[in-house]
Amino acid sequence: MKPVVLAPDAQAEFEAAVEWYETKAAGLGERFVSHVDEVLQLVQETPDGFPTWNVDPRFRRAVVQRFPYLVFYRDLTDRIEVVAVAHGAREPGYWLKRK
Repeated sequence: MKPVVLAPDAQAEFEAAVEWYETKAAGLGERFVSHVDEVLQLVQETPDGFPTWNVDPRFRRAVVQRFPYLVFYRDLTDRIEVVAVAHGAREPGYWLKRK
């Protein structure tokens, strides 16, 4: 299995979301982490098991259960790169401007 690697910007937005949820209720940030970890595990096990993103098929998207977040990633030769841990209400594809 290839390793799942969060791009620096994806890591930063993930950490910001964890902090935000934790300020809302003690333990909520930990639950968010747990649900994102579940998604990342599934992505690692079956990287092509999630739909391609209709805007740019180089990327796939996985829905985080119980939280309004999507994980966008691409399956590269040596790793699976998570490019965004995106809130569903954000502008679609905002993270494409990063590269």
